[in-house]
Formats: sequence, C-alpha cells, structure tokens
Amino acid sequence: MNILHVISVPASGGAEVYVKDLAKYLAQQHNVHVAFLSSATDAGRDIEYEKEFLKDLELSGVNTYVIGNETRKKPWLGALRVRKYIRKHGIEIMHTHLAYGIIFSALAKIPVVYTHHTIEQRWNTKVYSFFNTLVDEYVGISEVCGAALRKYTGKRVNVIPNAVMLDKFEGYTRIRAPKNNVNIAMIGRLTIEKDYINMLKALSLLDEEVRNQVSVLVAGEGKKEYKDELLSYIERHSLQNVVRLIGLVNNIPQFLYNADLFVMSSSSEGLPIALTEAVISGLPCIVTNVGGCSEVVKCSNNGTVIEPQDSQALAAEVTRLVVDKSLIEQFSQHAINSADQYSISRAADLHIDLYRSMLS
Repeated sequence: MNILHVISVPASGGAEVYVKDLAKYLAQQHNVHVAFLSSATDAGRDIEYEKEFLKDLELSGVNTYVIGNETRKKPWLGALRVRKYIRKHGIEIMHTHLAYGIIFSALAKIPVVYTHHTIEQRWNTKVYSFFNTLVDEYVGISEVCGAALRKYTGKRVNVIPNAVMLDKFEGYTRIRAPKNNVNIAMIGRLTIEKDYINMLKALSLLDEEVRNQVSVLVAGEGKKEYKDELLSYIERHSLQNVVRLIGLVNNIPQFLYNADLFVMSSSSEGLPIALTEAVISGLPCIVTNVGGCSEVVKCSNNGTVIEPQDSQALAAEVTRLVVDKSLIEQFSQHAINSADQYSISRAADLHIDLYRSMLS
C-alpha cells in the first residue's frame, strides 16, 4: 500500500511524534510518505530536532516532502503540489492530521482520512460541511475526541487511540520504589494550553516540608513570552530550587526513566503522547480531566484525575503521593502492567484495516 501522511512540521509535538512512529512502523510493510506543511525554520521550531526527526524517518525508509509554508496563504498552490506528489509517487491513501491537508486534498482524487488531534471545535458548521465533501473517513484519538468530532461533523468517527513505539523504551522501564525525594517530570510545549502556571501555583501551595521533597523538570520548547512569564512566576514565588525549565529533550525515555511521578496540568488536550509514554515508562500520573487524559489514567489505574485549573486539588494530589509513597509503587506497577495496550502495532493494524476498507 502507498500511504501519504500530512502533518504540520518535523517538531516535538505529540501529533508529530505519533505520526513519525506510525510511519516508521507502517514502512516495514508498506510504502510510506510524510509531507510537512512547513519546515522547522518557517515555523520557528528547533532546527536540530528537525534534523534528527527527518533522519529517523529516512533510516526507516519513509519518504519526506515539504509542501511549503507559503501554501498557508495560497491553499490552491498546496492542492496543486500535493496532487503532483500523489501522481508522481502513486499514492493510494492520503491521511492528513491537520485541516490544511484537507484543503490540499481537493484535487487528490484518492481516499482521504482526517485525524482530529484535539477535542476543540476549531471551525464553524459551514467549514465542517465543506470538510465532509473531501474527507472519506474521520479518526478521533480518544473516545472523547471521537465524540466531539462526531458532533462537529455529523459523520461516523473511527476511534484509534494514540500509541507509541515500545522499542524506544527497552531498558527504560521500571517500577518506582518509595524514596525520600520525588522527581516530577512534565513534558509539552510551553503554551497556555499546557497551563504550567497551574502547576506552579500548586507548588506554591505545598507545605514547606512537602515542597522540599519534590523536584520538577519541565521539558519542552515554546514562545519566549510564555517562558518568560513562567520564569517570572518561579522567581516571584521562590521556586528556583523546585522547578527547572530544561528545554527540548531528545531522549524522552531516559528523561521519564529518571522520574518518579508524571504530572500534566493542562487546560486543553487531545490525547497526549507524553502521557502514554509516561505510562509505558511505568510512571504514576496526575492529570487534569481534559481530552482523553482521564481515559488513559482510568484504563491503566496508574494515578489520579483532577479538574483543570484547580491548583488546590493538584497540590493535594502531589502531597498525597509524596506523603504516602507506597501509592507511587502501586500506581507504577499498574502502569507497567498496562503498557502493551499503547503499542504502535495496535494503532497501525487499526489504520491498515481502515485503509483497506476504503480502497475496497
């Protein structure tokens, strides 16, 4: 099968990493192509990360192509370029992970799949009606995301949860044992949606005895303005010895392996790849009840779910796990036991079944 995936940019986002893993796995038996709307330079993302991203795909036999950032303002040009690429390479299925890709599929004349990587309704009814004329099958990355997409489009939605290459975690999984100091890992772009301020507020609310037992590392890139806001809050509330923003991390499995607890304080999510990676690593998790986060934690029974923007509740849960460290070991064991359900092989098989049904 000849498959074309369309994503935004070769960067560290959850959707991008998921598509990369999916493409690498599918490339073992199929011809797989990944087209990017923009390069890292055009999108203001990390160039070194892009090099490793593209190298990883190339070594796995995946073909890559940049449609061009200028097509954001000239979608007709994007449609022409995608049609040309499809014809040149004999693409049979086009699977887009962003709305621009739907527009670019207008001249494709092959089956089109669209995966919605968030719960948010980003367009009005007329736009979704237009999408319905171009998209043959919709995919949601969690049950809640699928339900939201069904509401927006009025169409049937296939639910295929996000997944991860388990091979990446060989040698990087362990059951967390109780210890005096608890290392907390957080992963994600430095954006308002990730609501890191929520976590910083929670840390400010901790009793001093508890706060002295935790260390928080935040991995991810983002806009300078938001990073400066976080750094300012950390300084104003004397959290310099508690929290560090460490930027991009190339070896996520190792980063998670060194942690004892994973926290997501987001106000909006789809189904974060970082969360599934944390489960595979064997980490207990505290997450906010947004997107598919609660689905993962409840299914794995490896942590707790709180409401978004509730710093008091977040502080209480951090305190509970720091004080009763036996919970960390218990949740960690549950995470290890449930890791297989997040294997990329399961997601790939579901995608191939969907593609074959469309082609038939």
